[in-house]
Amino acid sequence: MDINTILNELFNFRTKKRRENIDDLKEIYALLGFPCQNSKIIHVAGTNGKGSTVTFIENILFANGFRVGKFTSPHIQKFNERIIFNKQMISDDEIIKYYQIALEKIKKYSSKKENPHPLNFFEITFFICLLFFNEKNPDFIVIETGLGGRMDATNLINSDIAAITNISLEHTNILGNSLKEIAFEKAGIIKKNELCLFSQNLPELIDAINERTENSINLIEKYHNMKVILDKKNYKTIVTLNNSTFEIPLFGKFQANNFLIAYEIAKIYNIEDKIIQKGLDDMKWIARFEFFSKNPPVILDAAHNEDSIKTLLENLNELYKKNEVIFITSVLETKDFKKIFEKLETTTNKIFITSLSGITYGLNSEEIKSRMIKENIPIHNITFENDIKIAYNKTLELVNQKNTSYKAIVICGSFYEIAKFKNLIG
Repeated sequence: MDINTILNELFNFRTKKRRENIDDLKEIYALLGFPCQNSKIIHVAGTNGKGSTVTFIENILFANGFRVGKFTSPHIQKFNERIIFNKQMISDDEIIKYYQIALEKIKKYSSKKENPHPLNFFEITFFICLLFFNEKNPDFIVIETGLGGRMDATNLINSDIAAITNISLEHTNILGNSLKEIAFEKAGIIKKNELCLFSQNLPELIDAINERTENSINLIEKYHNMKVILDKKNYKTIVTLNNSTFEIPLFGKFQANNFLIAYEIAKIYNIEDKIIQKGLDDMKWIARFEFFSKNPPVILDAAHNEDSIKTLLENLNELYKKNEVIFITSVLETKDFKKIFEKLETTTNKIFITSLSGITYGLNSEEIKSRMIKENIPIHNITFENDIKIAYNKTLELVNQKNTSYKAIVICGSFYEIAKFKNLIG
């Protein structure tokens, strides 16, 4: 079987059936021989910032000479991006090899069960990841949760350190309608009183962590003297703490909180500040305030919920005035449309909405328009255009007009929106 056949088959493993436990995943894990059960694992959960935090950790550990595996999701352009060893993607041949091994055990397990819970592609992907890393035997494996934490496939193995970036309301139809419920799901990754690092001073999160472990560090409190400056010329974030200054090659004050988790882990493993900076210097992280172009400025950001949109707008407000930015976006069915568009319209008077039909919870522009009308969301500043390439060309025309007030274009809304843009334009 070739890689395209395998990936098509893999992505067809989809289910909307809610999980009540991950016992079946643990049984399949046992059938696979408990891969990576003795590995040193750092497990990262949170509403926003998981991916950049995991990549901070990966780069710093790698710069110190450790062999490092990283598991993240979703991918932007290539499935292989999800599974990284020593900064290199898993190969197509390795995906095929470990997929076939995992599928054999899944079928063996399912054949013995009267009504087995259907696995989804993320869960099978994580088994591929574990089998791959088991053979590579890294010094550290850094894992980003998928949706939530407690019922996530990544939660079937024990970790050495749990980290939670932050929480806000997201996927409320799955994770719960309150911060308390969501904190409970995220804190579900904490095992056996293990160390938990977190970087948000939120009572609901603190309470949920304290219920799971007595061994936690509130990094916002520990490093309360941290200073953060934005370098608006080079689009970097400058962080000073413990009399050391670090240049983070990502733009945004919120990145400092994500960096704190990686910094604390570096100190736990006695990594020097100069090595931490070397790891940061080598870091590349797409779709997080990424400048696709600088003339005119075209910014890609995977902001996809109220909290991450708020953070994106805070970044933009550091660089541009109101109505100087045009947005291209699309919104998944599960998101809070009203809150997202209310925030966008505080910053811009021009939005293009494109289609994400064909992916789970994706909608085309007309479906988004219908829902906006139903929810009484103003649409007078919005152009509905399914084709993201046409939308982008129209925004370029607007920005390049003489005497225009528009200075930048932002593509945001989800990783799927960024992937679609990069595949067609990039």
